[in-house]
Amino acid sequence: MEIKAVLNAQKITELAKERFKEERSLNHLEGWFLAKEIQRECDEKFKDDPDCIRIAKTQVEVMRRIPLSIGDYHVFAGTQDDSFARSYALINPAFTVDSFSGYCDPVAVFGDIDPIGDITQERIDDLKEYNNHTKFADALRQAYDLAGDDTSEAIYFIEQVTGHLIPDVRPMLAGGTESIRAQIEKNQAACGGDRKDYFEAMKISLDALEVLADRYAALAEEKEAAASGEAKERYRLMKDTLKKVPRHGADDLFEAIQSFILIWQTMCLEQTPNPFAFSVGNADRIFEPYRAKTNMSREVAASLFKHLLVFFNVADRSWAISQNLIIGGKSNEGEDLTNPTSYALLDAYYDMNLPQPILSVKLHKNTPKELYESLGRFFFTPGCLTPSLFNDDSLFPILEAHGVDHEDLQDYSVAGCQEPLIMGKDNGNTTNSWLNLGKILELCISGGVSTITGKKLGKTDEENGCKNKLEVLQNIRRIFYQNVDEYADRMTKAANAASEAIGLLQVPFLSTMMGGVESGIDTRDTKRQGTKYNGSGCLIHGLSVVADSFIAIDTLLKERPQDADRLVEALRTNFENDPQMHEYLMNCKKFGNNEAEVDREAQEVANKVADIVASKKNYLGNPFRSDFSTPSTHLLYGYWVGATPDGRKSRDMLGYGVDPLYGEAHSGLGFRVLSGMKLPYEKMNGGYASHFGINPNYFRSETFEGKGLEFRDKIMNPLFYNPENPNIQPFYLYVNVTTPDMLRKVLKEPKKYAPSGVYIMRIHGTFVNFLDLSPAIQEDIITRLDMESTSL
Repeated sequence: MEIKAVLNAQKITELAKERFKEERSLNHLEGWFLAKEIQRECDEKFKDDPDCIRIAKTQVEVMRRIPLSIGDYHVFAGTQDDSFARSYALINPAFTVDSFSGYCDPVAVFGDIDPIGDITQERIDDLKEYNNHTKFADALRQAYDLAGDDTSEAIYFIEQVTGHLIPDVRPMLAGGTESIRAQIEKNQAACGGDRKDYFEAMKISLDALEVLADRYAALAEEKEAAASGEAKERYRLMKDTLKKVPRHGADDLFEAIQSFILIWQTMCLEQTPNPFAFSVGNADRIFEPYRAKTNMSREVAASLFKHLLVFFNVADRSWAISQNLIIGGKSNEGEDLTNPTSYALLDAYYDMNLPQPILSVKLHKNTPKELYESLGRFFFTPGCLTPSLFNDDSLFPILEAHGVDHEDLQDYSVAGCQEPLIMGKDNGNTTNSWLNLGKILELCISGGVSTITGKKLGKTDEENGCKNKLEVLQNIRRIFYQNVDEYADRMTKAANAASEAIGLLQVPFLSTMMGGVESGIDTRDTKRQGTKYNGSGCLIHGLSVVADSFIAIDTLLKERPQDADRLVEALRTNFENDPQMHEYLMNCKKFGNNEAEVDREAQEVANKVADIVASKKNYLGNPFRSDFSTPSTHLLYGYWVGATPDGRKSRDMLGYGVDPLYGEAHSGLGFRVLSGMKLPYEKMNGGYASHFGINPNYFRSETFEGKGLEFRDKIMNPLFYNPENPNIQPFYLYVNVTTPDMLRKVLKEPKKYAPSGVYIMRIHGTFVNFLDLSPAIQEDIITRLDMESTSL
């Protein structure tokens, strides 16, 4: 029986919208806690098994015992609710910049659950204490001990990466668990040693998925027995589908979506709590074969995808952040791969307008105009989500130059915010380390003393080879790059230790979709490479601040060398006693205005820092990947940076990604694009961030479709496909098409401008409900619209 025999598109959509209301009414999340309690019991029960076997058996036990339900509005069974806690700082309205201290506490999540029902504070404290003394917790603390005081004021941060990769679900959708199990058994028979155990662990992990499907099938059968009419038929279809998938391959879109949801639920529960930033990959290519099998209409397909989108939203603030879904793009041969499912997914996103999952779109020179026309409604509907945009024509050669085989290029997708990875083959550990160039520059000038706290954190002037501040400023580039290299060494050691810590938590189920079926090696293994591609990411902050500061120092030394000490003192006191020096520095040339001197400086900073980062090797000897992105951390890390020679004041934000510091690009979008064209994107294989705040009044067409084509011609073609640019073109952009005045109106009168209570905005790699955010993040979004820099 097909879904169209039970429900029409309108009814399926109505159910999806009711499901979302139901999900957003949920203001507590305890499933992860119950799963952790089961895991604790299994640690003892299976203590004599190899770790991989113990973990896989534990996952089966969690699936047998975790509470499950199917509600009155479900079309598909499954939830992510048990994998996440209500804890992510940036979408927490109580978040403050000064409270952020990274993600270094292995048991901090236990502060995100309140006693409820029979979950008492005593139970919470007891489980927290147990988890605080695991091998993982001890290893993670040791990693942060290696970093020492370096993280106290965000010279760098390190992170144990949980999600941030893209499983390839296609083989499991096509053949089911039975097919995957048969492949594992074949490879297991041909190997020996501990790989034999790991193959066994992957087989057991598939049992966990089947247990989940069986339990949901039984619940659907109960709902069917108690229902009548349409509901009875809906639950019957759900029951019959769950008895087929995910054991066997899917034969239509309904079955494929149901199988996908349970695969995803199992994968996330394996890493509960908070496996942030798992991403789907090219969803249109994943699901189109199943839509095509029955020639399902775009309207019905879109209605089913609406339920898939709701699945990615967890509780009252959609806590499962940064799970990315991408459409569009080209093949290795240059053929456009946009298909009917691409447009059905866009229809679903537009109608639902949900905070998650993130929507991204691949573009290339031959992207059909129909896709731009379809995107127009997103960009020009106030309060509507806007997709991130990626340039295949740039990313293909960049990835190939960094070792990706040609046949894998079309399978690059986006993990988390904007990190390009090969679906099912690449463990990039993309947020493993975070480097703060602004703080390093501050310490280089101050003689190693924090101008925020007075704490000694870096080298003295003498240790940097200088007798006085004039010599420091004259040699600032040498000192800066030498210190970047030394801090990067320390960061690398700590980051690798964090990777080794998370590697203790093996992931046999995830590994079945990351090359483990062939290799018999865990995706997270830090001694043997379990995925075809492997690296570690380094997110680099402060590019424009450092470039502008170098130019300001040069200008001062040329015009007023006698004021070297005065400059350093002005920085130390945050210009409080020397407003004239502040004005002088603010009037120096800035990146983003097509000024050749400062643009070359930004290019050189990016080149040299990228080379330093790439020279560092991760736990397997693979290079760290330079990622010039700052997912709101430009704000968090800027809080720990004192005044800088570009005129930026103490604790102000750093520049966002590769963008000019807000308020410094005065010449409009054309000149800003010309400055950005000079950056070495070919070295940013880890990704980068760039944001345009765009005034909708610059677009004159009366239709969304027409405005979509205008957006192509006025924004995307000059940025991504500029014939005047001889270099690798930019490959990433996200936009907010609105004005500061509009957002302040939304905050002042939310019932008038956002009657649904939802007004979607972009923060780098995630959509957010603007009304959900803390005042600090709301103000950051408004400030970074920076309308002068994008005037047309």
